[in-house]
Amino acid sequence: MMKFKIFLSLLVVTILFAACGKDTTVPAANVDCTAVTYSGTINPLILQSCGGSNCHGQNGRQGDLTTYAKLSAYVNNGRFKREVLDNQTMPQGSSLSSEQLGQIKCWLDAGAPQN
Repeated sequence: MMKFKIFLSLLVVTILFAACGKDTTVPAANVDCTAVTYSGTINPLILQSCGGSNCHGQNGRQGDLTTYAKLSAYVNNGRFKREVLDNQTMPQGSSLSSEQLGQIKCWLDAGAPQN
């Protein structure tokens, strides 16, 4: 009986910790997806939020995302969506607004066009 109580207590604690995790769902933002373009929305957002020299800039340590060709490699292998939208681990040290996340989602859902 004592083993069962210990097991049940550990199970409850585990469930509570899991429930307190970071919410990584992309928030619903009122984004006009027709207005989202790579050149006018996504590239400036990446340059501002991710393009520093210590991150994803031209001489970045983590891979250059400053051009469409270089970004598309991360988009095509799924890493960009996973890190930015699913896990929300990027950009490191800051977070994107719900509108910015919505813009990225719109762009990815449209097939990540070079427009």
